[in-house]
Amino acid sequence: MRLIVLAALTLAVLTLAACQPVALQAAAPAAPAAASPAPAPLALKPSGPPRTLLAEAEPMEAAYVTDVRMVEGADGAKIFSTAGGDPAINGLYTYLALFTAAEGWTRVFQIGDFNAWEVVEESAERVTLRVSRSWIEEGSGDVKTADEYLIVALPDGQATTIEVTPAS
Repeated sequence: MRLIVLAALTLAVLTLAACQPVALQAAAPAAPAAASPAPAPLALKPSGPPRTLLAEAEPMEAAYVTDVRMVEGADGAKIFSTAGGDPAINGLYTYLALFTAAEGWTRVFQIGDFNAWEVVEESAERVTLRVSRSWIEEGSGDVKTADEYLIVALPDGQATTIEVTPAS
């Protein structure tokens, strides 16, 4: 019996000794990530006539806004969306808003209704969007989706219209 107790004690001491923490060395700091190169310009050209859009007559509630993107290089311009309609079929109502110090964000133009949008090029003169748009095919009832590009001209001064041109 004494041998069994001694064997159990020895096993317990060895088990506890194996659990002693090992001194850890601090990890070396990670090398800084290499800067990713700027994407190459898409060189998109108009592929159809522009649509002229009027500014919205009524102000919008900020609570409806889902996405906002300030336009780089253009002071006082932003693209934003509001959620509405069927989210599976063009549920993002997408707008360009222009700011003036005297009036604020009062000039708002609806660009279109999309599933999704992304700014792919921007400058002080224009914004190019890649948009995803869906429709229900007549006859079959299948939902079809296509990506397209739109060039949104940024107006000067107090313009009350903008031009949106399809691009390819």
